[in-house]
Amino acid sequence: MSRTDQTERAKNETFDLCIIGGGITGAGILANALDKGWKVILLDKNDFSSGTSSRSSKMIHGGLRYMKYAQFKMVREAVKERVHLMKLFPHLVKPLPFLLPSYHSFVDLLLKDLALMVYDRYAGKSMPAHQRLNAKQVEEKLPGIKMKKLIGGIFYYDAWTNDARLTVDVIAEGVKNGAVALNYCEVKKFNVENNAVNSITCSNTTSGEIISVRAKVFVNATGVWTDTVLKQLTGKPSAAMQPSKGVHVVIPSSRLPEKCVSVVTSTSGEERMLYTLPWEHGLTILGATDTDYKGNTDKVYSEPDDVQYMLAAFNAGFPEANITLKDVVCVFAGLRPILKEDDTKSNYSRSREYSIWWNNNNMLTIAGGKLTSFLSMGNKCMNVVEEKFKSAQSTVKMFSEKYSGNWSETYGIFGKQLAEIINENRENASLLNEKYNYTKAEIIFFCRDQFAEKVSDMLTRRTSITYAMREFDEVLVTDVAKLMAKELKKDSAWIEEQKMEYHVHWSEYHPAFITPDKN
Repeated sequence: MSRTDQTERAKNETFDLCIIGGGITGAGILANALDKGWKVILLDKNDFSSGTSSRSSKMIHGGLRYMKYAQFKMVREAVKERVHLMKLFPHLVKPLPFLLPSYHSFVDLLLKDLALMVYDRYAGKSMPAHQRLNAKQVEEKLPGIKMKKLIGGIFYYDAWTNDARLTVDVIAEGVKNGAVALNYCEVKKFNVENNAVNSITCSNTTSGEIISVRAKVFVNATGVWTDTVLKQLTGKPSAAMQPSKGVHVVIPSSRLPEKCVSVVTSTSGEERMLYTLPWEHGLTILGATDTDYKGNTDKVYSEPDDVQYMLAAFNAGFPEANITLKDVVCVFAGLRPILKEDDTKSNYSRSREYSIWWNNNNMLTIAGGKLTSFLSMGNKCMNVVEEKFKSAQSTVKMFSEKYSGNWSETYGIFGKQLAEIINENRENASLLNEKYNYTKAEIIFFCRDQFAEKVSDMLTRRTSITYAMREFDEVLVTDVAKLMAKELKKDSAWIEEQKMEYHVHWSEYHPAFITPDKN
């Protein structure tokens, strides 16, 4: 369905449920609402997944470290959801081995062993059982790891994903099953009567068009923007959230062992665990800082000190690596949507639990939580809604369709659309750019079926090319803009505007301080 058709439905229909926030939480609510028979619309003021949901750790995991803080319920839920997601999205959620080293204390190794026994029990037979390794075995799996006082380690499995594509896939599946989803559609006003929202006034942030959206129930699923939306609703300040900032550093995978995730400890004395995550495009993500954040939630940047903090930890953990700023391909920063707690707690120990509460007679807020648990969160959110409002009998079964043809290993059921685009014109099967190995068909697909409206949508959240584009590639950017313009029916002025806008966006991932030789 085209954006024009989606907009017409948004303007002319009354929905059972309006979800504000197109991150992974909103996507999870959308999927569960459709399963329960609700007529749904989802809105985001920017691109889908452009906030926290494209700037996460990229891990689908139970959160082993939270067991230290007795958050067993959350860990159990997340481990079970990890199993579920691997079955639903095998093209996006894939198993990955992890290795936790232990230094100084054999007791520490035994405690990790015990924690993994519980972890394995939660997971059932979905993953191989963990193994306890001696120091020599750890070194074999992680060549170059610091050996001084190494006792051994724990080898186990979790999973990884492309967080942005996972979010967009779920939303696209929802639209295929009858939902309306509009990115670049910002809520400007809540129209409230008798302590209930009867409609919201929205603006298309790219065209300026104003539309009114009507629904029976509204859900605020805006993550770190929760307080902003609640203030917009009530006119009063809100302090539900206490976000933390996570900076990630991206390096070539060849610079550190890439067969499994390795974990090191920060050198700042806070005993924070940091990790390597072998990812896409031959890159490894080093993650992540965890600092209190009180700034602008729309503008979150990586700072030089954040990057040096990360490099110091990994150079200590792998003494021969000598990773410097010259090795850094890009950096990215995101905010974790953490609920406000006791101010005496460190960011690292704060709970990743979530909360659901009513704001008035028909508007609900859900905040907090983890990427891994998004479908479970969506289900619980809809259960709360249905305690108060009745729904129609379900006629939709999300994620039930299967496809095993060409492209399915990369795009799941959406591989069918790729095949159709290539059948339209065999030229679409040609590579757009040999360096990044994407076809013209994929660019068309992301515009046509996965909501890409801007070059930044395409290169950062649909293809991940931004992460790998160490030097700004004006030729590639121009080619992408032209192909998008043809599909989206845009003019030459739009192409030039997008090139300039994307350069600013690219610079956020490639700030000047990571290329000191050029300054």
